[in-house]
Amino acid sequence: MLRNLLSIIALSTLPAVAQIQERIEYRWLNQPCGEMLNCNTGCSACNIPSSTDGTFFGTNAAFIGVDVCPLPLAAGDNGVFTVGWDLQPSNAKSLILSGISVSPMRIDSIRFRHYTTSGGPDRLKVMYTSNVAMAPSELIDIEIPSSLSDHTAIDLGCVAPPEGNPLGTFQLRFMPYGSTTGAWVIDEVVIVGSHCEASSVGVAELAQYRSASNGPWVDLLGRPMGTQPSPGVYVAQGKRIRVVE
Repeated sequence: MLRNLLSIIALSTLPAVAQIQERIEYRWLNQPCGEMLNCNTGCSACNIPSSTDGTFFGTNAAFIGVDVCPLPLAAGDNGVFTVGWDLQPSNAKSLILSGISVSPMRIDSIRFRHYTTSGGPDRLKVMYTSNVAMAPSELIDIEIPSSLSDHTAIDLGCVAPPEGNPLGTFQLRFMPYGSTTGAWVIDEVVIVGSHCEASSVGVAELAQYRSASNGPWVDLLGRPMGTQPSPGVYVAQGKRIRVVE
């Protein structure tokens, strides 16, 4: 009981930080919009992503060097069937998604749902950059599933406007490979971000937090720990928590 009470007292002295997450969603729904994907043998899909906030948004998807055809996966929900990929990943054949932020944003996660058809590409390389002025680096290189499956990448760091520029930019490049026949199907991509200065932290990140006090330190049961405690969580003057590395 005492331990729980002391923990609550110590934690309550930390600044309250609310994490507000924003989303960019590429879903290629069968609904009219300003840019539609169409093909003779399929149907139509909106190629404009939705966003929860006007300060963090995506640009229209760019399918480079391949043929695309939206086909229904569920009522009102299309997948984009893409054909014409290569045996090796190539920038000349890729799907590019770009995002823009007017304030520093942490990319918390990127989730995409996809699969390969019979005879289609069997691997997918995804490249990422948090600044489109810089070359992207490999994010993942995975086997493509044969049925609709989700893959998620997390903690991609902050996207911040460079000096002299009001906008921060990031970019994803999807490059399926391994076959020149069959189709790679992308159903949706969801990008979740939060403001860098407002992201919540776990105990590991509290290592960056430092109290102005140099001690004396006590543990959460009130026992004195001296001026140089071993690694752990302690309370100093002012009831602030310190994580010692």
